[in-house]
Amino acid sequence: MRKFFVSVRTALAVLLFTTFGLSASAGDVVLKAGTPVPMQLVNTIDGKHSTVGQVVDFRVTSDIKADGKTVIPIGSIAKAQVVRAKKNGLLGQAGEIQVNVTSVTAVDGTQVVLSGGTLADEGKNKLVLSLFLCLFLKGGNGELPAGMACSPIVSGNTVITVD
Repeated sequence: MRKFFVSVRTALAVLLFTTFGLSASAGDVVLKAGTPVPMQLVNTIDGKHSTVGQVVDFRVTSDIKADGKTVIPIGSIAKAQVVRAKKNGLLGQAGEIQVNVTSVTAVDGTQVVLSGGTLADEGKNKLVLSLFLCLFLKGGNGELPAGMACSPIVSGNTVITVD
């Protein structure tokens, strides 16, 4: 029930701010939908060692501001989820990996929902080479290296309380 009241408070604050240029309290700012949040993958991941549903960390690479105030500081950890993972296989089958960035935590603990942060890779398919040479070659492994960058965007206006 408490979650419902927090959502109503957030919706009301966004409505007041966007309609009348007001915020619900002096310390509230609105992080607008469509704001890009640049980040980098923290650790290398691949289709061989990952599973669908696994949570993966990204690190925000620059301060994100709303109304001149930092709402997501540089170094914040954003969360992504593996949505596709496939091991490379015999007879040249390629491995695959895909992650979608889902959220990042703001300075007040608010979860900021993100979209458009999808990274994917597919290893090289070696089926033809494997059949031609009559060898059991493994295909390439789908891999996303640490440091790979993306810039998902804020999905909807989000009220954040700053000091």
